[in-house]
Amino acid sequence: MGRTYWCHTCHVPLMGDACLSCGSKAKDICSAAIVPVFTPEIQYLKKRVDPSLYPLLKEGEIWLSPGNCTYYCQGVPVLKLVAGNGKATPLTDPEQVKPLNRSKKTWLRTLQKANKGYMEHLQYEAEDFIRSTIASFKGRTAMVSFSGGKDSTVVSHLVMGALGRSDVLHIFGDTSIEFPDTYGYLEEFQRRHPLTPFIRSKSKLDFFKTAEQIGPPSRILRWCCTTHKTNPLSSLIDSMSPEKGVLTFDGVRKSESTRRSDYPRISKKHKIAREVLARPIIEWSDLAVWLYILTHQIAFNRAYKFGFRRVGCLYCPFNSDWSQNMIKYRYPAKGRKWHRFLVGQAERMNHPNPENFADQGWRTRAGGRGLDHYKTILEATPCALSDSAVMYQLVNGDVHLVNHFLRPMGPQSMVSQDDFSEIFLIHDPKSNEILASVEVGFEDHAVRINYLLKKWRRLFQQRIEKQLKKLQACIFCGACAAACKAKALEADGCFVVDPDKCRSCLSCVKHRCPVIKSLNYKGMN
Repeated sequence: MGRTYWCHTCHVPLMGDACLSCGSKAKDICSAAIVPVFTPEIQYLKKRVDPSLYPLLKEGEIWLSPGNCTYYCQGVPVLKLVAGNGKATPLTDPEQVKPLNRSKKTWLRTLQKANKGYMEHLQYEAEDFIRSTIASFKGRTAMVSFSGGKDSTVVSHLVMGALGRSDVLHIFGDTSIEFPDTYGYLEEFQRRHPLTPFIRSKSKLDFFKTAEQIGPPSRILRWCCTTHKTNPLSSLIDSMSPEKGVLTFDGVRKSESTRRSDYPRISKKHKIAREVLARPIIEWSDLAVWLYILTHQIAFNRAYKFGFRRVGCLYCPFNSDWSQNMIKYRYPAKGRKWHRFLVGQAERMNHPNPENFADQGWRTRAGGRGLDHYKTILEATPCALSDSAVMYQLVNGDVHLVNHFLRPMGPQSMVSQDDFSEIFLIHDPKSNEILASVEVGFEDHAVRINYLLKKWRRLFQQRIEKQLKKLQACIFCGACAAACKAKALEADGCFVVDPDKCRSCLSCVKHRCPVIKSLNYKGMN
């Protein structure tokens, strides 16, 4: 499915080695899928290429292999672009390639006829998969994870077509830093589908304030996916179907990345509990996705017309050099805003070269070391009252939340509580044996813990201290709550554990806090 073939009779790309319109044997022209190039991107290219190439740059006749930035016309590589600086290198004599003078309608009709059998097979198989998956997971709310990108657009069309109805719930995870064209497309989609229920999930955290606190996301530590996408989605899904959960159809495809090449078509174990993920187009190539969109004449995100190969977050550290350049070209104000922020952030982190950090370094530098690193350090001293007791001094965070952060360690019984302090016991969830006594001073922010258990004391103490560090650094991002299988924890703007629901399974304790992780990284760029 990854290779691209070309029919030199019909002059269109093919998904297989034979043209289904004229019957000609096709030529294998590229080891990867190619994608269409639209007029806005062509206008961008014309500013960077020799005028002799202009006749070849026509929508419908020019195609691109995104992996190596090679442009094809009539199945021949004619131009290669350096993604980093946008410089163009001709690959053939323009006189040797004869551009066609055909209308868009004729080109589209030919493209559809030449690939009809290939596309029908993919469509029928995907629709059958959708129907059978829904039947296998009866009782779950079926919905579409809609990002505004080309893949989720295709999945949306397939799901509604397979079910023969448009009232299928669509959910959009709004990180607040999506492409402006994405927001415009979402409005257009809702106008075109007035009967389709559409819900947005959005974090209460401000992206820029969070990045200022713990450092910008990077390729090593992309905390934004947890704090601004997964966690709000998890809360929304829990509120929608708390008992049986949901069945979500998304547009993930194996060809998108090496990591995704191992993804199963149906997944029950992932970041969001009670959600089953189903991927109808997981084996589709880029060319297949675009053929489906073009031949069905589906409206799509305008960002693709301007040359973006993928749409998502404006400030994603995994954006390619090409995407970075296109952001500056298409959304200059957004690009300048992020650059100013990065320069200021580098200065706050005492980076030796803020401009270099803003240009490239932030994407590969891990974390926010140099910011509030002190929040990840727990001050601990032996307590004179007992050999098994330790005194902790909290340097940040709400000391009144100590009991909530420690509740996952075991059920608690309150010994005493007033305006100045509280004392409670932590019990073993199975035997009810007392594991520790905890005394919290609200005035001096001191926490004295007497560890009473003999076996596994070191591990228990490490987990207690891990929770206290989380308390000091907590920005209420919701990551812990998303990890809680019992849904006993609320951490979206607050941190509250329901003692009746908590099973002390330690899922939230074992979860790696993105804030602690970011502030601990030293970074190199």
